[in-house]
Amino acid sequence: MKKSVVLRGSVIAFSAALLVSAGSAAMAEEEKDAHGIGVEVEIAPLAGPGALAMTVDGDSTTLVEGESTDLERVFSGTLPKVTVTDTRAPEDVPEDSFWYVVGTASNFHDEQKKSTIDASSLGWTPRLVEGEGEGTPFVEVGGDVSPSEPGLVDQELLYLAESGEANAGGGVFSASADLDLVVPAAVPAGTYSSTITLSLFE
Repeated sequence: MKKSVVLRGSVIAFSAALLVSAGSAAMAEEEKDAHGIGVEVEIAPLAGPGALAMTVDGDSTTLVEGESTDLERVFSGTLPKVTVTDTRAPEDVPEDSFWYVVGTASNFHDEQKKSTIDASSLGWTPRLVEGEGEGTPFVEVGGDVSPSEPGLVDQELLYLAESGEANAGGGVFSASADLDLVVPAAVPAGTYSSTITLSLFE
């Protein structure tokens, strides 16, 4: 059975910060007595067949300018960590199956100035996360996708794993990617945003 999980996140020039502060003041009082209360919880094994699912550590990232030249401007950033978790019982994993995660980018738009940068200008270099898949023989990353050659315009492979071996190997594996945007030096100035759609299939 094919399963698909889709995540959409803004890319470039979107960031948010929330500062929360709290303070309290109370009259100093003399403690008369204290008593500790133990807390226990029993967590039963998961009931049911479990699931194959994908999570992403964040819904946005920002690209910053790097080694630009007189001919082109270069921006780079990092895809938030993508984790695939398999909680299915081994007997529920389809035989000879693979799960895989692919990504596609939309065009970059500056809504205020009505300017557009084609999605083909964005590329990525996938990599496994240390301790969460790196060096594991049955988990592999996709190939590098260079900007404009062809760029993230189609469903490009982030990473994949043999389902049965990954399930038996702990069932939790993560990947990320270095993102690169290359545009002509004459690109109109502005604040551009795009969406990378990540999908999990088996």
